[in-house]
Amino acid sequence: MDKLERDGFLLVPGALDSTTVNAWREMLYRRHATGVHDIANSVGNYAYDQLLEEEPELARPLIGHGSVAPFLKEALGRQCQLRSFRAHLNRADYLQEWHLDFYQYWHQKREGRHAAETVCMNTTFYLTDNTPETGRLRFLPEFFKSPVPEDVFKHFRYTDDRDNPFQKWCDAQEHVDLYPMAGDAVVFFSHIPHQGAKLGDDPDGLIRCNIVLHYQANPMFPGVGFVSRSVHTLETLGFEGSFPFAAPQA
Repeated sequence: MDKLERDGFLLVPGALDSTTVNAWREMLYRRHATGVHDIANSVGNYAYDQLLEEEPELARPLIGHGSVAPFLKEALGRQCQLRSFRAHLNRADYLQEWHLDFYQYWHQKREGRHAAETVCMNTTFYLTDNTPETGRLRFLPEFFKSPVPEDVFKHFRYTDDRDNPFQKWCDAQEHVDLYPMAGDAVVFFSHIPHQGAKLGDDPDGLIRCNIVLHYQANPMFPGVGFVSRSVHTLETLGFEGSFPFAAPQA
């Protein structure tokens, strides 16, 4: 935990057993063979977003999985809430755009004088090997506890343009590379700039893939002591409908 809070990221070896890894790979490769996916973007990523509903026997055991639970519990406590669940598959060369998963982290107080500040975390489970020759996950650790300069951050957006000022700036920073192997997990705070990559061809029958769970620290978690209950509101309006000012302001 000291290392996670010092660096902002942590490699957890052997998080998943080989049976679980194989079951996930078989399912994702089967889906890929059908040509059906939820996202196919320009940097070479295929993504599957509906697995909590479509593959519950595989997906639900990874929520708060025992290999990463100690870190999530220590960092977020009972405010830890699953935000999203997604699997990725990279069938060709893949160079992810530099990005922050929680890109508003340093700007939360812009929402209001007493806006609650929160943190988000990522747990990524790897289903194939990443070696220096085949793939990696790259972090800019200096910007875990310091924000990206505003004159650079204003250029942040999804893009495959490698000449984008934010992308070029990230390329020029000191970085740390991790090489997670099949079954390993990486836990990290979601506001660190990071970039995944796949280099060259996969071994026969082993397309690069991983599973990403995003967690958020929800200040109003169900067990919080409060004078009223939120159940009726959420049942009536739905979770998204309970945020009256969620739409971007002009």
